[in-house]
Amino acid sequence: MAQIQLSIAIGDYDQTRDVISGRVAVEGVELIPSLLPPEEVFHRFSTYLEWDISEAPMGRYVSMRSQGDNRITAIPVFVSRVFRHSMDYVRDGGKIARPEQLRGARIGVPEWAQTARSICADC
Repeated sequence: MAQIQLSIAIGDYDQTRDVISGRVAVEGVELIPSLLPPEEVFHRFSTYLEWDISEAPMGRYVSMRSQGDNRITAIPVFVSRVFRHSMDYVRDGGKIARPEQLRGARIGVPEWAQTARSICADC
């Protein structure tokens, strides 16, 4: 049986590495992987649809659908396996050493639909 080629863009995760490397085969599929930072994948996929398969933030997907953009179909696969709203990261050696020091600080994300990372503007 001939294999179909599917391009995929995804972050480098322990739980997907064997499939992306080809160590674990996807029956009937030849994967053409691109390992990229999630932020780059999200932007390039939602803007240019560069790959057949991509991880994407739910906020971006819902936004696109609400505006009538039906080019992408979501499937319930959660590759990063992390609930992103349970943590924030601060720069090592920065001004913030304890959570209480965030009181009154500005915290944001590159865009409202970005759910992968928070950025502390005052840190």
